[in-house]
Amino acid sequence: MKALVMGGLGFMGYHLAKKLKNQGHDVVVVDAMINYLPNNFDTWNFYIQYRKNELEKMSVSFIIEDIHTANLKQIIHQTNPEWIINLASMPIALLADLNPQHAKKDIFDSNFNLLEVLKSFNKNILRYVYISSSMVYGNFERDEKGDIIPATENQACKPIDTYGAFKAANELLIQQYAYRYQIPFTIIRPSAVYGPTDANLRVTEIFIKKAIKGESLTLDNGGQHQLDFTYIDDLIEGIWLALISAKANNEIFNITYGEGRKIADLAHIVKQYFPNITIQNNECKPYRPNRGALNIHKARTLLGYSPQYSLEKGIAKYIDFIKQIETV
Repeated sequence: MKALVMGGLGFMGYHLAKKLKNQGHDVVVVDAMINYLPNNFDTWNFYIQYRKNELEKMSVSFIIEDIHTANLKQIIHQTNPEWIINLASMPIALLADLNPQHAKKDIFDSNFNLLEVLKSFNKNILRYVYISSSMVYGNFERDEKGDIIPATENQACKPIDTYGAFKAANELLIQQYAYRYQIPFTIIRPSAVYGPTDANLRVTEIFIKKAIKGESLTLDNGGQHQLDFTYIDDLIEGIWLALISAKANNEIFNITYGEGRKIADLAHIVKQYFPNITIQNNECKPYRPNRGALNIHKARTLLGYSPQYSLEKGIAKYIDFIKQIETV
């Protein structure tokens, strides 16, 4: 197969491009090489070059263009892919709230423009895979005791932030185009993805980098916020299984580890490797959805998805990678 990976030099896109190439497929990466966090430029620059060099060794092809200004029709007709995987958008939820106009262009418009091209190219496309987000759910539902219920794909999407709202809008748009123009699709909802080469200042990267420097870790609201932390290798395996399975056609999947863990848990796991650091509490209560585990029964049943990395196992591997690759 020929796969077109939009955003293939980003954190998730890079790992997916590697997986596809290792499975023997022809891979073309489209990426604008945009850094969304100027205050993290050195790390971002190091890893964007690292990813590009690694993919070049594997004979991955590159189209270095911004999909907002590029001729998408020309790119798709020239590359003639069977699979298109769209990861090309703003990767950080907080930035969407701070820059809603940019978020609309980067998240929503890019997907809309791509669908407009695909509606006249659908006979060659075996699957359009859109990487959405668990943020589409907003606050997770709770039972009578007040415990968070793991979100299923059938739970109503009620996003409470800009990022989740645009992702949810894209999901609806994809389903509408699929129905009207027969575009086969799969939507993936990841959560709190972490691992090697991440440079987006997610909490896992922040805590590990601080710990390596001997700095204290700060827990907003005591670190009680829960996330379904997902190691990058598990996510990529889930996307791969969705690509090759006929059962994934026109379906939505939660692809996570399937366990809600407190950010305080993350801090204490990191402290096991850096016992001299301190953990501090902060009364600040950030504006975030109340989340927890996602229900991954559908992916297990239809795709044979079986995540391998608990938070403990994933953090150990992530720390080892950073110590080997980075000079902090």
